[in-house]
Amino acid sequence: MIGALNVLLMRNAFMAIPLEIDEAALLDGANVWQRLLYIGLPSVRGIMSVVAILSFIGAWDDFLWPLLVLQSPDKLTLTVGLAYLHSTFSADPRTIAAGAMIALLPIVVLFVSLQRFFFRGVGEGAVKG
Repeated sequence: MIGALNVLLMRNAFMAIPLEIDEAALLDGANVWQRLLYIGLPSVRGIMSVVAILSFIGAWDDFLWPLLVLQSPDKLTLTVGLAYLHSTFSADPRTIAAGAMIALLPIVVLFVSLQRFFFRGVGEGAVKG
């Protein structure tokens, strides 16, 4: 589902770029790759950061696939390992809370590093007229 959402977000972001900018670059002699690199990608930088965050969170918090594939307890991912800490006969809430905070740290770091791109893409690429 996240992959389909990412495709939809990127498609709508590229469709929001005015056609006049693309036509002006075409008249200036830009080829397809130049128009993508110099017009398209800078205009959708904010959406690309959202897609990066959603993809990373989807991969980082994946629970079912590592649970099915990994057999050895020493190779478990962090989220599956946290589930194994809470068993029927023993549960240490402090250890589980510490593991949850460790699992949250990379997501927070990625969000803090990419949050400046969220609002930057709003005004870029606009046609003044």
